[in-house]
Amino acid sequence: MTAAPSSMQRSARSASRASTARCLHCDQPLVSDRAAPFCCVGCRAVNRLLRIGGLTRYYDLRRGPGLPPVDLESRRVDHKWLELIEQERAESGPSAPIDLDVQGIHCGACVWLFEELFRRHGGAAAGTIAINPARGRVALNVSNGFPLTTWVDAVEEFGYVFGPAKSEEKTRSDDLLIRVGICVALAANTMVFAIATYLGLEDGPLYELLNQLSYAAGFLSVLVGGSVFIRSAAVALRRRVLHLDVPIALGIVLAFAGSTWSFFFASGHAAYMDTLTVFVALMLVGRWLQQRMLERNRAQLLADDGARGLLTRRTGDGTVSIVPCTTVKEEETLLIAPGELVPLPLRLDDEHASCSLDWIDGESRPRQFRRGERVPAGSFNVGSHAFSGTSLADFDLSRVASLTGNASKHVAEDQPVATRWWSRLARFYVLGVVGLAAFSISFWWWWSANPLFAIEVGTAVLIVTCPCAFGIAAPLAYEIVLTELRRRGVFVRLGDFLDRVRSTTKIVFDKTGTLTTGNLELTNPTALSALSERETTVLYNMTARSAHPKSLAIRRALEELGDVSLIDLRAEERPGVGLEARCDGHAYRLGSPRWASGGAVCDGDVVFAADNRILAGFSVDERLRPGAGLEIEGLKAEGYELTILSGDNPTHVKRLAGALEVPKDQAQGALSPEEKAEYVRDHDPEHTLLIGDGLNDRMAMEVASCTGTPAVNRPFMASRCDFYFVSPGLGAVKQVLHAAEQLGGVVRRTLAFALVYNVLAVSLAVCGLMKPWLAAVLMPASSLSTLAYTALALRGGGKKWKS
Repeated sequence: MTAAPSSMQRSARSASRASTARCLHCDQPLVSDRAAPFCCVGCRAVNRLLRIGGLTRYYDLRRGPGLPPVDLESRRVDHKWLELIEQERAESGPSAPIDLDVQGIHCGACVWLFEELFRRHGGAAAGTIAINPARGRVALNVSNGFPLTTWVDAVEEFGYVFGPAKSEEKTRSDDLLIRVGICVALAANTMVFAIATYLGLEDGPLYELLNQLSYAAGFLSVLVGGSVFIRSAAVALRRRVLHLDVPIALGIVLAFAGSTWSFFFASGHAAYMDTLTVFVALMLVGRWLQQRMLERNRAQLLADDGARGLLTRRTGDGTVSIVPCTTVKEEETLLIAPGELVPLPLRLDDEHASCSLDWIDGESRPRQFRRGERVPAGSFNVGSHAFSGTSLADFDLSRVASLTGNASKHVAEDQPVATRWWSRLARFYVLGVVGLAAFSISFWWWWSANPLFAIEVGTAVLIVTCPCAFGIAAPLAYEIVLTELRRRGVFVRLGDFLDRVRSTTKIVFDKTGTLTTGNLELTNPTALSALSERETTVLYNMTARSAHPKSLAIRRALEELGDVSLIDLRAEERPGVGLEARCDGHAYRLGSPRWASGGAVCDGDVVFAADNRILAGFSVDERLRPGAGLEIEGLKAEGYELTILSGDNPTHVKRLAGALEVPKDQAQGALSPEEKAEYVRDHDPEHTLLIGDGLNDRMAMEVASCTGTPAVNRPFMASRCDFYFVSPGLGAVKQVLHAAEQLGGVVRRTLAFALVYNVLAVSLAVCGLMKPWLAAVLMPASSLSTLAYTALALRGGGKKWKS
């Protein structure tokens, strides 16, 4: 007899029949096989809250699709930083400014929701609020009577996450935008000055004035705009790295030098200054486009100070104080509240504690600890009460400290693009331009015996060999692609990622929280139909009062059936076994089969019983990400080698691999962070994309060439990856791969067009036929042509990114 398919196999197969309908909340395509019109639990919860609160105008104000919120029930919220702010408010005067960073705000509808909740909490009388969605910053100026913590809690119910303001207020794109404005104005004026010369004005006071103004404008343009590229190129050369700023800076410097020679020592004419100012302005626009979108993507995340930003509660002398984790030493007593991180190994001082270790070893099921046992660093308190423990080491020696210390290895290379391909292109371009200019000067000096004319020819070569294809067309292409990915809930953080990821041949997935949601799911929901209406109500109220993942799975299944409501019920948690409650004279139990049924044999992981009489048996398993089966199947069909690495039990990992039809020899469990990193290091890391979400993935991410994460609701991960995504499924992985391929194709064709233009223009210049007016026409025309092609080639490109 053929074995019945497992729950994971059923989920993976049904994902391939995903509906093309859209989520009622975020309007993103549904990738789940569920009948409910929501793409994820977070969207369902937020939609319900908006309807209950009379805040449905949010949907009227939002333009286009929104983004799925953070899973409201599985996220871990740490508000110790808010307690410090409240202490400062209590000690300050009647009102004080408060700056907060916020994650998840992205449109005018979000701003309205913040302001409306601010008004409903008495904000109109208490002070003012200013919101900057581009930077993820909320500025409050309120009296001490304003319920700040209550307001923060109310906003976070809708999937946003607050944090202390740490990010810099002034961004690099702000400085670039100012420079762009100045250089565009200088270029426009220089073109006006040059028109008179091109129309025949050759001498006289007006000619002298316009000529001098042209040179002055060119000088200011190089000083204000050209210095951006010159400074960056100088840093690159000191590091012995060639990136795209080197040829741009070379063109600016040599062209300005040639024009300066002509103005002071040759004809007295500020030749090519109009072309030079236009070139500088276009290059700056390209750089600003490139920088702006990356900053917007980073602003969607809370600022990350690594281990230095971690806070914990230290007890002593009968008081509790909030202190940085970096100050905690061995043998100090810490208090860990529900939902908080255990920052370093503790010896449990209380009777019991329930902790999740999924951030460490990928095991989604919580573990119970008893007095005197060791609670590992990196675990989370998922129980309903706080517990205390004694630190077993200094924080500096903790695994958490070592795994949260440094930012991504690619950050230093982020600006400008510096992949091998671009560096090789820049090297050839620089050598070619310098060689052609040197050849032109040497040839015409020898042929004409006129050094001034030879220098003018060399200057013309430097001016018309325009690197606009990768100075502005390529940044525009990146801007278009990044914007489309952003609309789909995929945020690229580092500028060179879309170049690096094109070389990917292997994709390594973590298991818990990556291929699965990290939550458990009821696999036999039909068992609920055997319960009476009263029994269903009791079961719902017991699970609603528990934070245990199995209780959460049953509660979600009950809410999907509908017709559930809260009643006055007291449920007591029995550590390690389950929940117990009394109602209508009956003793109800929900938990381990032997305990709940009084020793009777029954099926299921969890049993619901009344007076030891079994009412229903439930089976729970990890929930696959919506559409995970379809996405894995698509990646395999495209030739990618897939691997699953996890710290979870090897049996669970093999079962998941079987459900997704990944070869079991490519699925390994019970791996430590060091073993994960070693595996990636030994299996072609230069062509590996790693997708993970836990601390145990951190070391492997340092080895892999490209990294991504869905873990925007967990500390440290998203701010250390090349990209992160908030979509509920795994479609983001295929989308970035397809987007990178399309982007690469467009950029290559743009460069081919630029090559044809440069061959033509340089030929004219080397032959001594390039006039200043012709250069002033050809260079902007070629730039506008490449921009038009780039925009048309990528318009609607997102429709080609299969997901």
